[in-house]
Amino acid sequence: MKSEALHSDPTLDPTSTTEVGTLADRISEAIGKHSVREFAIKIGVSEGTLRNLIKGGEPKLDTAIRIAEEAGVSIRWLATGNGPKYPNRQRDDISQEGIVYVHQDQFNEEYYLIEGYDVVVSTGHGAFNDETGVRRRLSFRKNWLKYRGLKPENLKVVYAKGNSMEPAIHSGDSLLVDISKTTLEDGCIFVLRLGDDLYAKRLQKLFDGGIEIISDNKEYKSQIVSAGELPMLQIIGKVVWMGKNLD
Repeated sequence: MKSEALHSDPTLDPTSTTEVGTLADRISEAIGKHSVREFAIKIGVSEGTLRNLIKGGEPKLDTAIRIAEEAGVSIRWLATGNGPKYPNRQRDDISQEGIVYVHQDQFNEEYYLIEGYDVVVSTGHGAFNDETGVRRRLSFRKNWLKYRGLKPENLKVVYAKGNSMEPAIHSGDSLLVDISKTTLEDGCIFVLRLGDDLYAKRLQKLFDGGIEIISDNKEYKSQIVSAGELPMLQIIGKVVWMGKNLD
């Protein structure tokens, strides 16, 4: 009788305590610096079998247990992405007030800190440069960034102001911007500079070579930048995530 197969259910929440990525991702992470052949020998399976698992195949339960034991990781973490990765390491310290404290080494292993710049979009000035102060740093899970194909060095956080993009963006929301993505994509939200002002708007290409700058809030009229005026417009980057305030 075959052993039970294991399934995974990745999450898309960049700040969640649930691991992201697929079961194949976690198996690859468990293999670590070992070669596939070396690790396969250690757990007693063929190299082809292990490569199949890395490509998305589902391991038998006994194979998954051997992978977890050899890598020193929790079988629960390997199978589901939940719980502590390392069974012999306390994941968090929880105070009586319910505040969770994450160990520094674990934090560095699981998160990137993305710089949040002291600029607001829609009424702010300037762009991301050395003269723009870093206001705070927001943590994002490394596996979530990998899952989304985002590189930390290309990411910046700015803050929204005003109601021109409601209901998508509210005043005070945090916007994660990928500054490597400056090629216009119809209907997507970009941070752009027009003159001295920064805006977060949807962009639409026009047949005559111009660009329509669109606000989600229909109380605000669209703005047309003609082909001849395009040098005045600079696309800073694409908004790839938004963090919302609840008050």
